[in-house]
Amino acid sequence: MNDFKGVIIDRWENSAKGYDTYIQGEINTFKEKEWTNLILSEVENEKLNILDIGTGPGFFSLILSKHGHKMTGIDCSTEMIKIAKKNCKNRECEFYVMDSHKLDFQDNSFDMIVCRNVTWTLYDPEEAYKEWTRILKPGGKLIIFDANWYLSYFDEDLRKEVEKAEDNYRSKYGIPYESCTKETPDEFYKSLPMSSRLRPKWDQNYLRKLGYENIKINSDIINKVYDEKEMTLYGCTPLFKIVATKRNSEVYSNN
Repeated sequence: MNDFKGVIIDRWENSAKGYDTYIQGEINTFKEKEWTNLILSEVENEKLNILDIGTGPGFFSLILSKHGHKMTGIDCSTEMIKIAKKNCKNRECEFYVMDSHKLDFQDNSFDMIVCRNVTWTLYDPEEAYKEWTRILKPGGKLIIFDANWYLSYFDEDLRKEVEKAEDNYRSKYGIPYESCTKETPDEFYKSLPMSSRLRPKWDQNYLRKLGYENIKINSDIINKVYDEKEMTLYGCTPLFKIVATKRNSEVYSNN
């Protein structure tokens, strides 16, 4: 697959309504509370200027703006941004259609960057992380939530676990929910750079190279944010959390 960017945009355009249905089920539930705690437990009680990368229908922007934080959300999908604006109406949120690898913001613009289930889609992770570092203020925090979603293509034992989990889910609950209305070829998932990398170890090493410090890893947070169905289906590819602080004395260079 050569046109990573085009396929990614197409996938998220066709996932907008389905993903909105999913996040509507998170709002005002234990999930909203847990996601809020996972993020705001990392900061003092202050009002921050936060960038929500890959905002989708605006879930993080919505829940964090409820606590007084100024939110800016970006997404490569026009449909996602339309829905995010609707979901966050009357809140201190701004939304833009933007490529997460090339951000239209000044250096040192944000106190925090957050993203969920975004980094696995990056077609050039190194360049994206450099760009995120550029617009994050010294002392600011980068918080990443993701999983090794497609490592099973490269790990036979994991592939068997995933297939077993899927069979178990179908026997208990039926066909798994799929937000995307258009099938994406397996070759696309196999070809994405992050699919074959052992994460979050890879992220930790690269963020350290970019000059981050106090890098904290929680390798499994599913017991906090998943319900029973999700744990059945995704338990063998657990969500991880990365928190990294940009050094006050910058060593970063975008060269």
